[in-house]
Amino acid sequence: VWDLSDIDKDGHLDRDEFAVAMHLVYRALEKEPVPSALPPSLIPPSKRKKTVFPGAVPVLPASPPPKDSLRSTPSHGSVSSLNSTGSLSPKHSLKQTQPTVNWVVPVADKMRFDEIFLKTDLDLDGYVSGQEVKEIFMHSGLTQNLLAHIWALADTRQTGKLSKDQFALAMYFIQQKVSKGIDPPQVLSPDMVPPSERGTPGPEKYSLEQDIREKEEAIRQKTSEVQELQNDLDRETSSLQELEAQKQDAQDRLDEMDQQKAKLRDMLSDVRQKCQDETQMISSLKTQIQSQESDLKSQEDDLNRAKSELNRLQQEETQLEQSIQAGRVQLETIIKSLKSTQDEINQARSKLSQLHESRQEAHRSLEQYDQVLDGAHGASLTDLADLSEGVSLAERGGFGAMVKVE
Repeated sequence: VWDLSDIDKDGHLDRDEFAVAMHLVYRALEKEPVPSALPPSLIPPSKRKKTVFPGAVPVLPASPPPKDSLRSTPSHGSVSSLNSTGSLSPKHSLKQTQPTVNWVVPVADKMRFDEIFLKTDLDLDGYVSGQEVKEIFMHSGLTQNLLAHIWALADTRQTGKLSKDQFALAMYFIQQKVSKGIDPPQVLSPDMVPPSERGTPGPEKYSLEQDIREKEEAIRQKTSEVQELQNDLDRETSSLQELEAQKQDAQDRLDEMDQQKAKLRDMLSDVRQKCQDETQMISSLKTQIQSQESDLKSQEDDLNRAKSELNRLQQEETQLEQSIQAGRVQLETIIKSLKSTQDEINQARSKLSQLHESRQEAHRSLEQYDQVLDGAHGASLTDLADLSEGVSLAERGGFGAMVKVE
């Protein structure tokens, strides 16, 4: 939009060019594409004889127009209303006859440097001082002598400040040295001169611009002083109002404190009476405490005697428990011995029963044997043999033991 609107390519927009720029901006906001070339219908009458010839190379836009030049142009309104103000006489009629030279700073780098410039230009005067860019320049790591040389190259007007284009040129030299190791030149070549400074008049214009800047600076200083005085007046007025409010508040608090003082006197009298009553109560309580302490001492003596008796009984109980425990051990020993004796008795009884049975069996066998010998029943020799075996068995089964027991 800037390239299309800056018809005479002087790096600035006059009233007609500004109207064309605003028209293109509004059309772009309406989603219409920006044309690649300016249509003849949009060329103002004052610019129709100074159009750029085909094949001419457009230059990069320089810094935005000064604030004072924008104040004289309307900020709103249609293009037709701006065009109706009439054309202005051309300021640089010879500029288009000079050949246009590309600027050494690429467009992408110029946009990036412009963003840095806007962040660095804190006072918004369109220029940056050495103090404002000191941190940026020193961050590059270059020597101070080299940075001073780059500053001297960029400050073409020797004003001690850098415009937006001059700042971009200085940043370009720093970037070339840091990234590619290319040293800055001793003097600027034609393609290094910022577009906004090409073909401009000589010292007269610089002197006028310097005077304008000085007057603007004086106006800003006076305005700042007036504003500071107005701020001081506002602060003093506000302080006076605050003091009056504090005075009224102090008076109100004083009245309130007088009322509180009277109330406190009454409260003090009541508190003193209560203190006397409490003193008498404390004296009575002390007497009761002494009586209770005497009773407590007597009870403590009784308690100590009871504890002594308890200890004696506990010792006696311990001795009895030890005696009982010893008796239990002896009882267990006797029970074990008795059980062992009972087992032996049971075994003896069992053997004795067996011996009695063996003896009875032997008696029966002897009787049968006697009967066989007597022949009372006419027994055979076979029966006699059986009886002999029975007698032998009886003898082996314990007859001898039976006799021993008897």
